[in-house]
Amino acid sequence: MNGKENIINKILADAEAKCTEILNVAKSQAEQVADSARQLSEREKQAVETRLEKLATERKGNYLATAQLEARKYRLGKKQELISRCYAMARQRLVDMSASQKAVFIGKLIENFAEEGEVVRISEKDRDVVTQKFLDGFGKKLTLGKKFIDADGGIMLEASGYDKDITLDKIVATSRESTEEKVAQVLFGE
Repeated sequence: MNGKENIINKILADAEAKCTEILNVAKSQAEQVADSARQLSEREKQAVETRLEKLATERKGNYLATAQLEARKYRLGKKQELISRCYAMARQRLVDMSASQKAVFIGKLIENFAEEGEVVRISEKDRDVVTQKFLDGFGKKLTLGKKFIDADGGIMLEASGYDKDITLDKIVATSRESTEEKVAQVLFGE
C-alpha cells in the first residue's frame, strides 16, 4: 500500500503544486490587471482634471469677457445718453430764442434754403416773427403758408411736387449726424 499511497501522495502533491502555480499565475495576472486599471484610472483622472481646469479657465475667461462687454455697453449707453442730452439742450436753446433771435435765425434759413416762388410754412409759435412782410424782404417771391406746421420752430418750404423740412427737429438731427463724432471727442476725449 505504500506504493499506492506514494502514488496518491505524489498526485496530490503535484495537484497542489499545480494549484499553487495556477494561483500564483492568477494572482500575478490579477495584480497586473489591477495595476493596469489603476494606471488607466489615474491617467483618466488626470485627463478629466486637466479638462475641468481648462473648462474652468475658459468659463472664467468667458465670464470676464461678458462682464467687460456689458461694462462697455453700459458706458457706451451712458455716453450716448449724454450726447443726446447735449443735442436736446441745443434744440431747447433754439426753441427758447427771443423773437429777434428767431427772426435772424429764420432769415438765415430762408437765405440759405429758399428758392424763388416757394411757400413758407411756419410753426404757430413763430407767427408773430414771420409775416408776409418779413418774407417780402428777401426778394424771392415767397408766400406765407396758410397752415401751421407741427413743430417747435423752423420752417417748411414747399413748391410744386416737393417740400423741404427745415424744422428745428430736422436741423438738430442733421447737425447731429455730421457733428456727433466731434461732440464725443470734446466730451470724452476720444
